[in-house]
Amino acid sequence: MNNMVMIHKIQYFEAEKLSQGVFLQDAVNEFLAQKGENIISVHPVMGNTLLVHHKE
Repeated sequence: MNNMVMIHKIQYFEAEKLSQGVFLQDAVNEFLAQKGENIISVHPVMGNTLLVHHKE
């Protein structure tokens, strides 16, 4: 039997911490594309912050 453990991680995206000219939605979309089916959920936290739950 193969024991595989999936680790639940949280990634914060804050608009104020992005480089000038980088939009929050673009940064999140790139991250979602990289993680693919491992994304669990995406939640807005405040006006300029998103929280992404994913598995590794």
